[in-house]
Amino acid sequence: MRMVTRIGPAKPSRHFLREWRQFRGLTQQQLADRLPVGEDGKPTGKDQISRWERNERGMTMDVQGALAEALNLSSPGDLFRDPAMPSADELLRNVPPEKRQQIFVVIEAMLKTG
Repeated sequence: MRMVTRIGPAKPSRHFLREWRQFRGLTQQQLADRLPVGEDGKPTGKDQISRWERNERGMTMDVQGALAEALNLSSPGDLFRDPAMPSADELLRNVPPEKRQQIFVVIEAMLKTG
């Protein structure tokens, strides 16, 4: 019997693919239609989207990148953030630099005090 070596975590990281798709108002088929053709030359179908959403299939970095682009996300890392919770980058994007420094001082103080 041949053993297969696992690379990576035994349990996949929690992603928010379904939540992002719904946040963007897309069906599984509409999201699938936005993705490029797979390595096998076949288009991605809604069944594949469903498997990813249920964590039955892992998502490669390339898949994460394609999904992020199809969902109009800033980066693939956003797939692992609840769309109902804004990212720190989004919150700070339009804050003037001097205010931003004050915010960081407050955050650092909070982290030190627990």
